[in-house]
Amino acid sequence: MNQLHLARCLGTVSTPSFRRHHNESLIDSLAHDQNITFTYIRSEPDSSDDGTSQVPAIAHPAGVNCLAIDHTEGRYLLSGGADSTVRLWDLEERETQSHSSDSSIPKIHSPKASLTRGTPSSHTHALTSISIYPFDPTPSTLLTTSYDKTLKVTAITPTSLTPIHSFDLDFIPWTHALSPSPDSSPLIAVGTAHPAIRLLDLRSGLSTHSLSGPNGAINTLAWSPRQSHILASGSADGKVLFFDIRRANAAFASLDQDDAIGVIGEFPSTGLGARSLHLDFSTLAHSGPVTSIQWTPAGDKLVTAGHDQRIRVWDAATGRNDLVHFGPRIRNERQGEIGPLISPAGTHAPGRESLFWPNDDGRGTIFQHHLREGHLLRILRTEGVKLAEVQAAKRNRGGGRAGTSNVARLTSGGRINTMLWRVNALAGNAIEMYTAHGDGRICAWVPTSKGSEDEKDDGAGAETSEPTPQVATTATDAPLDDSEIRRKRKRELIGNLVEGLTRRPMPFS
Repeated sequence: MNQLHLARCLGTVSTPSFRRHHNESLIDSLAHDQNITFTYIRSEPDSSDDGTSQVPAIAHPAGVNCLAIDHTEGRYLLSGGADSTVRLWDLEERETQSHSSDSSIPKIHSPKASLTRGTPSSHTHALTSISIYPFDPTPSTLLTTSYDKTLKVTAITPTSLTPIHSFDLDFIPWTHALSPSPDSSPLIAVGTAHPAIRLLDLRSGLSTHSLSGPNGAINTLAWSPRQSHILASGSADGKVLFFDIRRANAAFASLDQDDAIGVIGEFPSTGLGARSLHLDFSTLAHSGPVTSIQWTPAGDKLVTAGHDQRIRVWDAATGRNDLVHFGPRIRNERQGEIGPLISPAGTHAPGRESLFWPNDDGRGTIFQHHLREGHLLRILRTEGVKLAEVQAAKRNRGGGRAGTSNVARLTSGGRINTMLWRVNALAGNAIEMYTAHGDGRICAWVPTSKGSEDEKDDGAGAETSEPTPQVATTATDAPLDDSEIRRKRKRELIGNLVEGLTRRPMPFS
């Protein structure tokens, strides 16, 4: 990093390139900070020596199902719980709680506003998805879906949450999505347990029409970042379909997990032959329910995840399966929407993006993979998760007590329900990650000043891999170049091979 500072002063490195290298080092040093806690229980002084009391780090008593953050200032965080409550948190309030620079001092967040079940016109069941209307200069409109089969529109102020409208959906909604394009219509796409996508109009407060095509529940939706009329869906039947909402027969394309060529032009130059864009309802993107679909920030790739324990990367222009393998340790058995978190725009060089996967094994682990190549970079671990209890729950599932163990798994600290980024905030760290957990916690992941090394998973069936060099975690540590890492690995591999051959006795004929 010092070399980058010097190159920047000399004018040989541009400011965007310097910022990208710095942000990449911050992302590669994220770690769970137990000193940042979210609790709805107010603390009161007790008779201890320091006059403080320990408050439980519980944001929702029945578990946190979903999170949303405003992308304008990165200040307000909204959480939806299994207790049907929505809470508003001010992420910058922790900066004023203590003037000390000691990072070991607990930083406690208390909700600025709560929307509980007793509030008129609020949700009565657990929430399934939450988002903030992206085009307001300050966050003023909140969208939430729940098991009570409604989508509600809520007005946001820094100190209050007020329901203003409700859409009746007749089926349990799993997800909803708004187009990120500023020139798009104010339409909300909602995926429910019914095999049809509902389009809701915020201007009229009515449902406009439905998009048919899938044969199962709609688990995930994503609007195209480049075309405001293109919508992608992932359903329980394993299909990923694309819709043009302007057309009567909206579905126009699908993804095929066996297609490694994609759609090419009428005049091929590769000799592979040409074929036109088509829709085939018999093709599958995953051999099981699809739980996530999203575009990369650049819009050139699609990333999907499913119950077949696979994460797939697709070319957005041709629909080609890039055949990226993320290893055998991926676990995904979640009902509804759950997916990976991709590096924010501008934080990695093109082709070097990272993918963070909340592994559904109950251990609270997050795998950081290389998005384009799939290899594992490191493992992030949630503090406070007792692995002995995780193993006991697995034994209970195998011994016939599945009901109790499944409930325990849903409300465990190792269950990560959603992840999101906080970038370019006025206060706090430059890049932070927040996760929602089944035990009611909201965990903050911040860049650390300690050196972080790649961790090895000690679980059964873990794949073996050579340790990678230490990753830079501060602005003063210089990250190793990729070519140097590869050369070091090759030297170690050749050295081990030569050593093994020299010690092996030579057979004589």
